[in-house]
Amino acid sequence: MTDLREFAVSLELRPGSLIDSGGDFLVLHAQDAAGDAWILRQPRREWALQRMGPERALLDLVADRVPVPVPRWRPDVADVAVYRALPGASPDEPEEEYFEDVARFLAALHAIPLDEAALTGVQVRTPDQIREIVALKIHRARTELGLSDVLWRHWQAWLEDSTWPPHSVVAHADMSPANTLVDNGKLSGVIDWTDSLVGDPAADFRRLVKQFGRLDSLLDAYERHGGRVWPGMKRHIEERSRMAPIDSGLYGIDSGQDRYVRTALERLALLDQPGA
Repeated sequence: MTDLREFAVSLELRPGSLIDSGGDFLVLHAQDAAGDAWILRQPRREWALQRMGPERALLDLVADRVPVPVPRWRPDVADVAVYRALPGASPDEPEEEYFEDVARFLAALHAIPLDEAALTGVQVRTPDQIREIVALKIHRARTELGLSDVLWRHWQAWLEDSTWPPHSVVAHADMSPANTLVDNGKLSGVIDWTDSLVGDPAADFRRLVKQFGRLDSLLDAYERHGGRVWPGMKRHIEERSRMAPIDSGLYGIDSGQDRYVRTALERLALLDQPGA
């Protein structure tokens, strides 16, 4: 693995703090001669390395089509993402304008033609495939995470109902507060596109809703800005949000990171409680 500090110096950047707590990437903060901030992200797992090409291509596709800045990687570097840092910081208690900006951003992202996105090499999932993948996750959760009979029956009924998306979209798929930046109250950047794909629209709402709630107002703003809303979209996002422990628990199993599995088991136990 390339030494990121030495690599930064080779690019005429002055290395700063190194963040090695992430399971999938090492992140180095650096500065250029003018004092501008740069980010270097190095994959530490094979699957993350394999996604770098599609991620780079998708960023090039969406950069000029969304109303918020996204990272623009240096084209002369192959196995490390090197880009100017975007302004702002992740929000703790965002203002009203943030949610309006997020809705506008998602409406624009989801309007990008799927055939163009497919050419970048990202995964492409049809609505039927989305349901099949979720069904497989629920099945794995029953055998590998000890999913209770109550939750099993609840999600089996959901798999059979009519709230599932009738269309796929270009999705960031990790729209958590940590991956959005705010400057002076406004959304100033969206980072970490490793999970991006053509797939379920709910993938871009579930983590924000889990953190902040506000699903009704977010969907209203999304539709106002041109986002396609279908009957049952709210229920679908709510269930994808409730499934978060399954997603993180299976990720922990597949990546060998036990801390994700332990947390997932604790959260699934809470979901089993009455009124959860």
